[in-house]
Amino acid sequence: MIANSFDSFDRSIFECQLISYTSYQKNGTKYIKSRKMLDDKLLQQQLNSCAGEIFITGISRETRAERIAEIASLLGELYLLRFKVDYSGKSRGFAYLQYIDPNFMPTALIQLPLLFRQYKYTKIRVRQSSNRCKLLLKGICCMPPEIVFDMLKQSIKFDKLVGREIYPGYFEYQILFSCNVEAVYARRDLLRSIRKFGRNATVLWDRYG
Repeated sequence: MIANSFDSFDRSIFECQLISYTSYQKNGTKYIKSRKMLDDKLLQQQLNSCAGEIFITGISRETRAERIAEIASLLGELYLLRFKVDYSGKSRGFAYLQYIDPNFMPTALIQLPLLFRQYKYTKIRVRQSSNRCKLLLKGICCMPPEIVFDMLKQSIKFDKLVGREIYPGYFEYQILFSCNVEAVYARRDLLRSIRKFGRNATVLWDRYG
């Protein structure tokens, strides 16, 4: 049973000294992240790669990131909330959530909807995040792979690049990232400068690679 006294909080639980979180906004995302230093390097790597990430939808415009984090934290210790906002700071309706234990996700997917309904957030839905960490750069013609690699390195941060020659002189490149966040920002930056890769160049999410 969740204590009804939760609604009596005047401050965010993230302002309490007993729980160490940092909150900041970057572009269209508000982040609430644990300051906890993890000794388990494998766990840290998994979390950095968005392991156990939950996709939350149906958030009203007036709902604050802190409120979502407060309610979700009743189930377990949070690692990160990525809360999408518009230019005015209002919710765009969705967010991404990770618990400090990625293996807790299946349980959270069952319990979170019940918890949100208990606090009258009846439109909120949760599901496993797709964790897309790969992009496809397509339509590259008559440009040596070494040049493409160097141009990408100057533009974005990525982990690995895999090139495929579709037919003579035409290539496509799979770009791999350590996590979805890096892929999102890389896609944005590539779209801004896509013409330098040629007039037919496009960048897409790789849903199958």
